[in-house]
Amino acid sequence: MMIPFRITLLPLVVFPFLNLGILHADWSQVTDLDQPVTRLSPDPRKAKLAMKAHFEAQITANQSFLKESLKESPKDPHAYESSVRLTVAQAKLASLESNPPAVTEALEKLKALEKQAPDDSQRAETMFRRLSLQWQNLGDTADQRRENATTYARLFATEFPLDRRAPRLLAEAAALCDNHPEEKAKLIEQALSLSKEEPLTRRLQDDKKRLDQLEKPLALSFTAINGEKFDLTKEKGHVIALVFWSAESAPCLVWMQYFSRYAVEVPALKVVTVSLDRERSDLRSAMQSLNITWPTFFDGKGWDNTIARAFGINTIPTLWLIDKKGCLRALNARDDYELKIKTLLLKN
Repeated sequence: MMIPFRITLLPLVVFPFLNLGILHADWSQVTDLDQPVTRLSPDPRKAKLAMKAHFEAQITANQSFLKESLKESPKDPHAYESSVRLTVAQAKLASLESNPPAVTEALEKLKALEKQAPDDSQRAETMFRRLSLQWQNLGDTADQRRENATTYARLFATEFPLDRRAPRLLAEAAALCDNHPEEKAKLIEQALSLSKEEPLTRRLQDDKKRLDQLEKPLALSFTAINGEKFDLTKEKGHVIALVFWSAESAPCLVWMQYFSRYAVEVPALKVVTVSLDRERSDLRSAMQSLNITWPTFFDGKGWDNTIARAFGINTIPTLWLIDKKGCLRALNARDDYELKIKTLLLKN
């Protein structure tokens, strides 16, 4: 789940001063452009035009505000924030138009603005905005994304350990470290030490609970939805794919379409699933549509599913891989399961 930066768009009708030639925007006009979008065309071309118009509106409003405020009051308390908003909008527009040099220039300007911040609070906000922009392009490979995310998160946490966003960034970086358990554990511990928000703390505790299962024998037994008994201890010698999913989740359904077709072609692989659905009928319908006959646990408790809670599952779909000895070997192989499953199947 990616973090803290979301592009919010507004319908064109909220940008009247662009077309009417108004030369001055007051602070309320600047902040009005923060309001969330209420409608956006499903046509990609039109959506991109709306995004472009939004960023251009932000640029125009802030340029106008800065020009007039510096004339009237060189020490306007909003001048610094407006400069930051202007630079962020320029970076977003450059990114939308695939102009890397302009993005880099804007990021460097934000770095300079960090040094000019009137106080630590505004410096933290400026750094966070810069890192949020950089987070959108962490790299082309999984290792690049992990290394950059970890660097950015630790940088912010070091500078502003009391800022509520510090543990959030660390948690997001940890989410990219499933294949690097030692690094993931350090990020989780650091985030837990800084978190003051109960929901985030619970999420981090779940992350730690999952990590503690890695490389250890997994205890798993249940009565499947069809009445059959499943006991992992009786599956020694088999590679097991354990899928946590929900028929109520569109991303799960899309992913399951591909995974179910793959699993049919690998008869040596055994698949079991845990459903985080609340309605049995929804689950049965999805299983029928996807031709799923694997042992499936369902208790109708949704996210409070007994097995999911015991294992600290807080995102779906999640794919765990269990080796022939019954030990958990992958916390989430959702995106690279073919290679990992092949490797486990070849091991004795």
